[in-house]
This record gives sequence, structure tokens and C-alpha cells, in this order.
Amino acid sequence: MAMRSRADAPAVPGVPSAAAEFPTELWGDRVFTGEVKTKTVFPAVVLQMLHAHPDSGYGLMQRIGTLGGIFPVNPNTIYPLLRRLEERGFIRGELEASTKRGTTLYRITEAGEERLESIKANFKPYLTNLIVALQRLRRDLYGETS
Repeated sequence: MAMRSRADAPAVPGVPSAAAEFPTELWGDRVFTGEVKTKTVFPAVVLQMLHAHPDSGYGLMQRIGTLGGIFPVNPNTIYPLLRRLEERGFIRGELEASTKRGTTLYRITEAGEERLESIKANFKPYLTNLIVALQRLRRDLYGETS
């Protein structure tokens, strides 16, 4: 049985071609999306940031935004995550009385510190493999060695 590539597939009216599907924007904002982001990477990033210092949801969004655009974040992703982390006892939100709108300031708890250490221990091999895979892809695509 002969294998067909997408390029060999006939054009279907109303369906974009493979070339049209290829993203023209930078891929940086698409690296950590979907389940990988929401189930593993994103909680680790938030816990690490709160370990460094307490912050509001908006402040966390701004800090995450400085990470080169690889973690697209908005209120629909940050606030549900903060609620889940708080429900599990990993963070604690306290209403800041000093602001007009009553901003919630989040702090990592002792259980959150323990969870962060567990994530870090389990996550390092994943990050190492990801770095190796991305370096290999970069080398294969661009002939770069570093």
C-alpha cells in the first residue's frame, strides 16, 4: 500500500491547503499550549513565581508575559488555575485592603512549597529532554550547532 503525503492529497474546496495551515507567526507563543501547559508547566511556573514573592493574578500574568511569549496567558487561564491551586492548599489568597478594588494577593503555602519541590524533582528530566529535542530540531532545520 502506497503512502500519500499531504502534498499529494487533492485540494478540497473550503479546506485550507497544508501550506496555508502552516503558521506564519512565530512559534514561540505556541510551544506550551493545551494540556501540557495547563496540567504541568503552568502550575510549576505559578508556584515558582509565588515562591519568589507573593503577587496578584494580574501581576502573575504580567510576570509570565516577560518569559519571551512562550506561555500565552489571560484571565481565563490564570484565575481558574489560581482557584485550583488554592482549593488544593498550595496557595492562599488574601484580599489586599490597600487597593480600591480589593485585589487578591496570592502566597505559596508550606504544602505549595512541598508540591513545588516535587514538581521540580519530576520535571527536570522532562525539561532536559525538551531542550535536547529542541536543540536537535534547531540543528536539523538550520544547521546550527549551538
